[in-house]
Amino acid sequence: MQELILLGASGNIGEQTLSLLRESPGSFKLIAVGAGQNLVALKKILLEFSSIKFVITQQEAEVNSLATQFPQITFLTGEDGYRNLFDHFPNAYVINAISGFAGLFPTLAALATKNRVLLLANKESLVMAGHQINDLLTANNGTLYPIDSEHCAIFQCLEANNPIKQIILTASGGMFANLSLEQLEEINDQEAFNHPNWNMGAKITIDSSTMMNKAFEVVEAYHLFKTDQILTVIHPESILHSAIQYHDNTIIGQMSVPSMLQVLSYFLFYPVRQNSRLFEPLNFDNLLTLSFQKADYQRWKALQLAQECLTENNSKAVAMVSANETLRELFINKQLRFYQIVNYVEYFMAQTPGKKLTNYKQIKELNDKIRIMIEAYFKNRVPGSN
Repeated sequence: MQELILLGASGNIGEQTLSLLRESPGSFKLIAVGAGQNLVALKKILLEFSSIKFVITQQEAEVNSLATQFPQITFLTGEDGYRNLFDHFPNAYVINAISGFAGLFPTLAALATKNRVLLLANKESLVMAGHQINDLLTANNGTLYPIDSEHCAIFQCLEANNPIKQIILTASGGMFANLSLEQLEEINDQEAFNHPNWNMGAKITIDSSTMMNKAFEVVEAYHLFKTDQILTVIHPESILHSAIQYHDNTIIGQMSVPSMLQVLSYFLFYPVRQNSRLFEPLNFDNLLTLSFQKADYQRWKALQLAQECLTENNSKAVAMVSANETLRELFINKQLRFYQIVNYVEYFMAQTPGKKLTNYKQIKELNDKIRIMIEAYFKNRVPGSN
């Protein structure tokens, strides 16, 4: 069986991965997991999957207690923990489903080992360190599969002998696709925690409604597919997950019911497509309508910021990720209004000089600096004030 390391096991992508493993018990051996704050979920996973031999956790204070409860398992923490884990299992597939900046170091550490297959659901890694990741893939003969419906769709539409004319990246627009910027100021902010098509965690759902999630995906596509010819199209139904236009103007796209389970399965078993009772087919019994409209960059300011990241050194992309992550937390804690998030991402990006960052230490230093700067800026501010 193929060995598998699952980082972010207690999150949304982690839970869906575990569902697939239950469906195919003879295909993968889950030998290690990573988990953040949710110790209850972690313990349930450890009790269910007896094949797990290593755990990496952020809960350093809980390690002794966990080790007492699960003496057959080795518990690791910190950066050295990731290095030890990947060195111990050089042939294991790695799924990185850690959310936010915290997922960057595991991505780089996994790809520092030879011949690694990495299934990457952490968008921030490619946004902040795309050039470094591509250098590691080349140097160490690694393979990266993007666990993202749009980039999985693009991957499936590639033709070996035909270069891309344009990537067509679809976006639902989230909860507020039909509202103007002015109308956003009047919404009930709690609506941002819902999504019309996808079942995702709160963080990604909010990023979808601000379109920051799509901004990240534009930069991801640039690094994954080596082109800046990327057209973002609003597609509210989320049925066409993205497409490629070739030089004869033919457009080839991928359609399915919105489901990350299919994306995970596609890359876990690549190149064989698996059938599963978990996958729902498109229903053509009723009229299926699809609508598309070019995204208005004046309306969706996040897409403007993504374009800036394609032409500037990666300090701008680091600033975009770090500011968004910090501002989103402030919004969740009701210290910021929803409509302010992207405006302040733009503001703090503008405060960041364009600079090429070539290693994790440099990226982390800038990330930490931006977080501190934003937290200090909002310490005594009233939500909704300019």
